[in-house]
Amino acid sequence: MKQLAPIALAMMFAMPVAAVHAQETEHTKAGVAAAEEWLKLADSGNGVESWRSAGTVFRSAVTAEQWNGMLAGARAPLGELKSRTLANARYTRTLPGAPEADYVVIQYGAVYANRPGVTETVVTSREAEGGWKVITYLIQ
Repeated sequence: MKQLAPIALAMMFAMPVAAVHAQETEHTKAGVAAAEEWLKLADSGNGVESWRSAGTVFRSAVTAEQWNGMLAGARAPLGELKSRTLANARYTRTLPGAPEADYVVIQYGAVYANRPGVTETVVTSREAEGGWKVITYLIQ
């Protein structure tokens, strides 16, 4: 019986960790799925629609017209998107300068016709209604 006590104790501590990890994995999957749907709009050159489907933080930072111009200006020199590969995705509750919330920071390696080594960073956040939305998009 004494030998089972450490195992039982270890199991009690492992269960909450496994549940938190599963939740983080689900959040990460949902955040990546939202990013990929949003990127389809951005890839099609539809800045206004990508703005409409973005999160509240994104839409409050820039108007649809401003975003449409920014997207076109950033993407035009790159040329056609040839490929995009998910490099990493990380769930977090904190971002610098942002309130505590559910975030997924996602990085893709992208190849464009005029620039083969591009890193795209997309940050998604879970909105108040529960859906995941893009709040940041960076091309580096």
